[in-house]
Amino acid sequence: MADKPKTPRLTRESWIKAAFDTLFKEGIDHIRIERLAKTLKVTKGSFYWHFKDRPELLEALIEYWNEEMTKTVLENARMFHGDPVQRIFSTLKDIISNEKTKYDPVVRAWANHDRMAKRHVEKVDRLRLSFLIELFSDAGFNAEDAEIRARMLYYYVLGEAFVTKKESQAIRLKRIEQKAKIFTTKV
Repeated sequence: MADKPKTPRLTRESWIKAAFDTLFKEGIDHIRIERLAKTLKVTKGSFYWHFKDRPELLEALIEYWNEEMTKTVLENARMFHGDPVQRIFSTLKDIISNEKTKYDPVVRAWANHDRMAKRHVEKVDRLRLSFLIELFSDAGFNAEDAEIRARMLYYYVLGEAFVTKKESQAIRLKRIEQKAKIFTTKV
C-alpha cells in the first residue's frame, strides 16, 4: 500500500501571503482563519501553529506590507548610484516596475477603520516622505522646497495606485525619466 503524499508544512509567511491576497481581492473583513485554511488546503490547527489569533495575523500582515512595499524600496534606492536626479528616477522605476503601491489602496481603506493599521500607515508615510525629502535635499533643494517636492511626488505615486483607469506599465516606465526631471527642475 502506497503512502499518502505529505502536504508540505506551511510557513508563517504562507499564511501572511494568503491573507494579503485576500485583503487585496476582497478586503479586510474576508480575512478569516477558517476561510484561509480552506484556501491553503490545511486545517485551522496549522494557523494556530504560527499565530495566537486573528489580531496577531493582522499585525503580521501590516508589518509585511511595510517590509515588502516600503523597506525594500528604500533599501534598493540607497543602493542606486548616480546623481540625485538619477536616484529619484531609479527609485520611481523600481516602484512602478515592481508595483510597490499596488496594495496601498486596500491597506489605507483598512486603516480608515482600524487604529492598529492606521498607526502603521502613518509610520510608513513618515518613513517614505522622510526618504524622499532626503533625496530632494541631496539634489540641492532647500528644506522647504525638498519637502514640497517630496510630498508632490509621493502624492502623485500614491494617486496612481488609486486611479481606476491607469496608463499601462510600459507607458509609465517610458515616461519616468521625464517625470523625474519635472519633479527635480528648479524653478
